[in-house]
Amino acid sequence: MRDLPLDGESALVTPIGDDLALIAGVADAMTDQVETLLNGDPSMSMKADTVSWDRRDAPADAAIGFVSIVPIRLAAKVRLRSVVMRRRGPPIRYTLIKPAVPLGTLISIIAADAGDRSSIVIDRIIHALIGGKSSQKRLEAAISVLGAAGATDGWIEVIGSIDTGQIFLQGWATDLPCDRVRVLAAHEGLMAGDFKSASVIRNDLGEKGKGFVGLLDTGASAIDPGKLKKLFFRGRDGWRSLEIYDRRVLLSPTDVPAHIRDGLVHANANPDTMLTLRRAGERFDGRDTVSDLKLPVRIGMDMAAEIPGGGMLVAGWMLDPEGHVDSLTLRAGAIQQRIDETWTRLPRSDVSSAFQHNGLFAGRLDPARNDHGFLAFVPGPPSATDGPAYFEMAVGDTVAFYPLMPLRGMSRRSLERLISPLDPRTATAGAAIERHIGPMMQAMAAPAPTVIEIRDFDFNDSETGRTLVIGAGIDVEEAAVTLSLLALDAETKEMPIIVAAPLEAFDSIAPEAERLSRFYGIKIRVIGATGVQDACDAFESAIQATKADTLIFLAAGVLPRQAGWISSLERAYRKRGGKALISPTILYEDNSIRFAGTWLDQEEQKLVDRYIGYPRDVVRGSQPTEVIAGSLSCCIVSRESIASVGGFTRSYLSSGEKGRDLCLKMRLGGTPAVWLPDVEMISADNDVGPSAFPAHRLAQKIDRWSFDRKWSLLINNMR
Repeated sequence: MRDLPLDGESALVTPIGDDLALIAGVADAMTDQVETLLNGDPSMSMKADTVSWDRRDAPADAAIGFVSIVPIRLAAKVRLRSVVMRRRGPPIRYTLIKPAVPLGTLISIIAADAGDRSSIVIDRIIHALIGGKSSQKRLEAAISVLGAAGATDGWIEVIGSIDTGQIFLQGWATDLPCDRVRVLAAHEGLMAGDFKSASVIRNDLGEKGKGFVGLLDTGASAIDPGKLKKLFFRGRDGWRSLEIYDRRVLLSPTDVPAHIRDGLVHANANPDTMLTLRRAGERFDGRDTVSDLKLPVRIGMDMAAEIPGGGMLVAGWMLDPEGHVDSLTLRAGAIQQRIDETWTRLPRSDVSSAFQHNGLFAGRLDPARNDHGFLAFVPGPPSATDGPAYFEMAVGDTVAFYPLMPLRGMSRRSLERLISPLDPRTATAGAAIERHIGPMMQAMAAPAPTVIEIRDFDFNDSETGRTLVIGAGIDVEEAAVTLSLLALDAETKEMPIIVAAPLEAFDSIAPEAERLSRFYGIKIRVIGATGVQDACDAFESAIQATKADTLIFLAAGVLPRQAGWISSLERAYRKRGGKALISPTILYEDNSIRFAGTWLDQEEQKLVDRYIGYPRDVVRGSQPTEVIAGSLSCCIVSRESIASVGGFTRSYLSSGEKGRDLCLKMRLGGTPAVWLPDVEMISADNDVGPSAFPAHRLAQKIDRWSFDRKWSLLINNMR
């Protein structure tokens, strides 16, 4: 069938998916919206948008051609046979001709009948298809309508994206308007946009077309260049399409600027279009152009790291003694943010020393100022560095670029080295924590420790419901001393013992554990895991390597002062029905108190560790007491209590606040912490030597900031 039925009683129908149909025919008059009765049934009344046109040289009863976009809501077994259209004047009943007409055929029939109004008719049909309730079938139908309505005008041969979000397109066309034209891009749906292009002479096309280079801008709707299917535009006589050449070249973002520059050599367009394209050709192409500036401006990086969970941390220095830099913007995938408005400046006297004899900087550096360093955290989505990462520096009318090589999976040790120049006593450190380090730690979703190596020495935990877990570090001697003392204790000698250690310490600890197992006859399993930075990480990795329901955690270096400590913990644990975390008193080597429970200070409404530094006699004779948090350095707890709250939170630098965080989560889940005063352990404070003290204090401030942001509301409402 090549024409509309002209009898005024029958119509063509084309179904679109299961909920839409295009119905086309002729009438003596038609309105823009009509009430349509499916199969003439008043209970199946639908509102249909209708597009109509005047038919040339047609009789009065067939003077109007129309196509109605009819939503269909029929029971699955009901067949659509006819429609009644209630317009102004008497209603009209149309019998729908079978079989249904393919979409492409219907559009060709409508376009031929509508003549010079065909573009408007097609626009209305497309608007109805992509408006309202969206579906993949409707989008595909809209693309098919456009494809059927217009012939192919040319081909896109080269595609690539630039960092501004625009898409570079190069190819040839016959009727494509030069400069700016509105387009519809078939991508994962249809996206409207502007295409700015310049024409390029192509000797291989003869008189049949011209080349083009241009930029497609779809605004906030991002396009993946590799998924672009077609480009539709209005030519002089209707819709046209640019097809994607099946052997098209897909450029990487850093290759696009050079390709634009090459294409503009023989291009022609109005000045505005040429300026837009030239600026696109000056975007980041992978090179460091800051070092080429003839001004006293230079930049360098200490670290750029993609943070697990989202965002980037950048640290480095920028030397700009005369203030030429207007802005410094970080760009990395979906991240685009100025950092010079929020960064924390750090002292870098080494930068001043390195450049004081440089020709560009000699005599320009202020000897009283060394704040050339900077630290900044920029939040953003995960995997931000799938594309190139770089700084964009605005210097007057010039834009310069500095490429970055982001690290992935930054360890906490790397972070500690990075923040080590900060003095925890200064306001600068507080600002850095508030603006950058704290938010970064909250965003961090570091992966849980993963067990890589396991070695067993007579180990078997299938016949017992409890396991003793030693959280070891890289100090082999510390772990060996702990194992030796446990082997001499009648209560622990027969218990299965797990030694959990960082993977890098596994090959050193495992042979020593084997020697002690043979000598004392103790049952040991040694595991090496990635991601172990402290005792809490070691405990978490050990949970993956045991079947026991009851776990006794003991950090390496925490040692018993008396026999029977485990039986005392177990009695208190059983008394609570296994629904508690039981911790003892932990003492320093001089018998002063290191830990005696974390309590709620009712006056200041904050958590405090009471009795720290007091003589042990202060708590002697105290009764077992529920506290806000116990110590994970030595405790007994059920495996289920930890698993039910999701284990340890990974956004802390050290084990102190990480343990408190776990205790509060378990408290909310119905597992309180209990302090057992009469059971005493001893532990040296060997992790805070003179050289490590500032870093330790800084880590404590960072962790306390993260903890307070998470728990302050709950703590303020505790009674």
